[in-house]
This record gives sequence, structure tokens and C-alpha cells, in this order.
Amino acid sequence: MDDSQLSLAGVRVLEIGGGIAAAYATRWMAGFGADVVRSEGADGELTGDEEVYLVAGKRRVAADSAELRRLALAADIVVEDQAPGALAATAMGPLDLRAERPALVVVSLTPFGQTGPYAGYKATNIVAHAMGGIMSLTGAADRPPLVNGGSQAFYLAGLNGFSAALTAYFGALVHGEGDWLDISAQECAAGMTELYAPRTEYMDLPAGLRSGNHISAVWGIYPLADGFGGVCALARQIPAFFRVVGDPDLQEERFADPMQRLANDDELRARLYAWFATKTKRDLLELGPAHKVPFGAVMTPADLLANESLAERHFFDEIATAGRPPAPVLPREGGEGRGEGRVRAPGRPFLGLPWRGGDLHEPGADTEAVRRDWLGGLA
Repeated sequence: MDDSQLSLAGVRVLEIGGGIAAAYATRWMAGFGADVVRSEGADGELTGDEEVYLVAGKRRVAADSAELRRLALAADIVVEDQAPGALAATAMGPLDLRAERPALVVVSLTPFGQTGPYAGYKATNIVAHAMGGIMSLTGAADRPPLVNGGSQAFYLAGLNGFSAALTAYFGALVHGEGDWLDISAQECAAGMTELYAPRTEYMDLPAGLRSGNHISAVWGIYPLADGFGGVCALARQIPAFFRVVGDPDLQEERFADPMQRLANDDELRARLYAWFATKTKRDLLELGPAHKVPFGAVMTPADLLANESLAERHFFDEIATAGRPPAPVLPREGGEGRGEGRVRAPGRPFLGLPWRGGDLHEPGADTEAVRRDWLGGLA
């Protein structure tokens, strides 16, 4: 594929980061064709697996603060996740950079924003989830709240950084004026609570609407014969769902009527536990489209790597890991391994826009090339 076909071909992005948020925002930019240069000034916050996934496809430089400032002024977009005020202390404050180059877009990703009572606080993923309100919704009502798997709060902040950066960049193309975007991981998490957190605030309901794996019997996760799956049935889909279950008692008024169904939710849930226990993940994925019922299956990493649909749309990137010890890999169909130093990682998110994968470079490996390309060879 010709790189000129990529949506962000020719766009220069400087990543001044160390954590997940900035790295994830710029990983999307690199995939869609931007020339992403990652500074190695704040390394060490990513695990080895995170580094392979988040840094592949980027050029990596080692630069002092003076050279980093010149790279920032040569970029179209700067994405950073340093502590508030850290860049300003090295003569790289976002307002100072934009005063010198008004079209520049700067995205600052922090736990609690640049100002306010918590601005100077650090945060782990679990803190960002809790302070954003998501943990008021996760877990069983009679037990402590739970944090979602992985580092979703930081990935969510990075995703918001990606979309906000491109919006501001397109504005700069039209008007010649960029922006400084102050994005808080806490605020991003708060936006995910949808109607639930506002409902507790404005309807005088108790906080903590945790309902475990189920919002109701017809909306939740159940154990299957080979893992976990579930259903998210809206009112119009419930009759078809009950027909698939095939229990004649579900046609009774106490289950068919929406209000009576809520009053009998515990009994309905017990019946559905028994039905789901006889099904496999494949069963649900075949029954759903055949009967227009929104079934789903909880996929393991092995399930995803073997998924025919993901393979057909080239979802996974093949990443060479710069000669590092090979990560655990799954064999190809037929039993042959994938080879040392190569892994598969999530890549293009959807069809329709060209996507470019990439390999993992060593820290500082691209310093001279970036100096040549961005700064005309001047150190």
C-alpha cells in the first residue's frame, strides 16, 4: 500500500510521554499514517507487553530539552502526559509553544487536569476509575466495588486524546489556529457512566447502583458450558429471546408483562442460568443472528486470535520486536510457530480507512533520521 493513501499521511506528531494515555493516543495516529516520533525522556512506565503494543510503528529519539523543543515546533501535534507544569519548567509550556507556532495542537493528558484541587495528584488506573465514578457501578451491591480489567481508564483517556487532537488539527487546517487541549482521565471516566451517575445526583437516589453481572435477568452475563456469555435484550427483543430459550413458562403473564417480569426477576434469572449453562459460546454466536437476539460471548485472547472475522478484516498487526526475547505466541493453524521476536497485537480498528502496522524500534534508534527529516539534519 502507498503510504500517501493513509488518512494522516504527512502529519507530524511528537509524543512526550511515558504512560499508556499518550502512547495509546499516538498509536492510533501512527496506524492511520502519521509520522509519530516518541521521545525517550520519560521511559519506564510501560510494561514490556504494553511497549510492544503501544510503541510499534513509531520512531524513537533520544533528545535533550533544547532539541525536544525544536521537534515540538516542527510538529503538527504534540501529545504529552507529563505532570502539570513539567513542560513549562523546561521552556516547553504549551502556551509558549503555541505563541511561537499558533497552528500547533498540544494535547495534555493527566489524571486530574492542569488546574483544580487534584491537579498535582498522581493516579493509578484504579484511582482514575474510582474518582471518575465508574466503580460505583461495578461489582455486586453487597460487596466492595470492582475495577474493570486491564488499564481501561488510561486507555480511555488516550482515546479521548486521539479524537480531540484530530478535531483540533482539522480546525487548524481550516483556520490556521491550533489549540491546547487539557484532558483529565478522571473526567473521561466520568463520561462513561452515562445516565447512572447523573441519576444518583439529581434524583436523590443512593450512590452505588452496582448489580453485579446483571442489570436484569434479560441483560447480563451467564456461565456457559465453555466459558461466559450473555444477552442484552431490549423490550422489543425479549419475545424472540424467550422463544429461543423455549421454556413454555416464560410465556406466562408474570414474565411477559414488563412490570411483572421485574417483580419476578430472581426466578427468571434462575431459569436463564440453567438454559445458558447448556450452551457454548459458538451456540450463542450462531443463535443471535439467526433469531435476531443480541447474544454475545466473552472471548479469551486465544478465541480472538482464532476468530475468523478478525482475521478476514486483518485486525491483527504482525510486530517484529527488535530482536528481544519472544513473547509467548500461539501456533499457526497446522502447528507451526510464529517465529522468534514476532507477535500479533490488535491493529486496525475497522474497515474503510487504510491502516499501517509497524515494528518496534529500540529506544533512540531513529534520532539521526528524525533530525534529518524534521530539523534538516541539525542537532
